[in-house]
Amino acid sequence: MKKTTTLVLLLFLVAGTAWSQGRLGIKGGLNFNSLDDITTDTDATWNRQTGYHLGLTYQAKLPVLGLALQPELMFERKKSENMNAPHQSLYMDYLTLPLNIQIGLDLLLFRPFVMVSPYISYAMGKGDFLSNASWDDINRLDYGYALGGGIDIWRLQVTGKYVWGLGKLQDATSQPISGETFKNGKMEGFQLSVAWMF
Repeated sequence: MKKTTTLVLLLFLVAGTAWSQGRLGIKGGLNFNSLDDITTDTDATWNRQTGYHLGLTYQAKLPVLGLALQPELMFERKKSENMNAPHQSLYMDYLTLPLNIQIGLDLLLFRPFVMVSPYISYAMGKGDFLSNASWDDINRLDYGYALGGGIDIWRLQVTGKYVWGLGKLQDATSQPISGETFKNGKMEGFQLSVAWMF
């Protein structure tokens, strides 16, 4: 029992030390999202459109195999456009909490890394095609994961990752929006980011 308690306390001490020696940063970039897996009730194909993200990030390195944890708080605008009606687009504004779990290699002047990033999001706004839709017919909660990589160069961090949304835009019981149903629609796409760490 004493050995287990000592080990747990040691792990908390190491994690706490890494956390206290971490670095805060500001981060922003572009999203290239599309609305995928739409139910057959919707004939339109929703293509990729450019959105953006901006927020805060915190990187804490752990002394284990180049491991680092980087939680973030992001405002994201995800957009998509109807291929059959080029002037018809939609967007969703989310407050997103991703956790980037990085495995990297600390070299002399830079640190390349790969990462997996589970996330959870809450919708704060909607527009264009969704402007008149009721929040009762849209899922405000989204979640998913991303895979990608990046590089730390001094205080600069550049990352790229592909994001797979697992949360559906609408439930099966939701009403169609302007005659179209997005019951299986999920946002996914590529995200390119730049962060400045303090």
